[in-house]
Amino acid sequence: MSVRTLPLLFLNLGGEMLYILDQRLRAQNIPGDKARRVLNDIISTMFNRKFMEELFKPQELYSKKALRTIYERLAHASIMKLNQASMDKLYDLMTMAFKYQVLLCPRPKDVLLVTFNHLDTIKGFIRDSPTILQQVDETFRQLIEIYGGLSAGEFQLIRQTLLIFFQDLHIRRECFWKHMSRRDTDSSLCLPFETFEFCTWAK
Repeated sequence: MSVRTLPLLFLNLGGEMLYILDQRLRAQNIPGDKARRVLNDIISTMFNRKFMEELFKPQELYSKKALRTIYERLAHASIMKLNQASMDKLYDLMTMAFKYQVLLCPRPKDVLLVTFNHLDTIKGFIRDSPTILQQVDETFRQLIEIYGGLSAGEFQLIRQTLLIFFQDLHIRRECFWKHMSRRDTDSSLCLPFETFEFCTWAK
């Protein structure tokens, strides 16, 4: 098990979560200012400096339950509130999308490129929020500093650790493919699902 896997797992799953939420906000015609506030609040919380410092320390992966709890709290860090069924579907699609991307990587080191793609997408959501953008740029810097010098063998161990984490996570394949409408050129997945609902909005 690699002690350098957690940041890649967290950032990629978070990137998928934000991508899916953005798709659903658009599909449900949520007003632009409200949609931006939702994404800004979640991204700002996700890239909190102190949390990132802890995340990048060498350590074992969090348990599946603990990681799921973190994303539930992130998803509710804004004025948007999801019901339990929608949160379940969101997390299923996040995990299956990233698992799919890891399996598609022709080389273990390509997991890092997938991470960069997710961060680029996240930066697109906050291009008008320089303070939050600075938080994401700092994470980019940390990724390059820590992972830029790792050997092929170390990336192979990271990939194996990711696949071990995902091996017991399953959803019905037909459900996954039903909701996967396309794969973008930047390696991100478009994963709409019709029954996804924003159940409440905080004042």
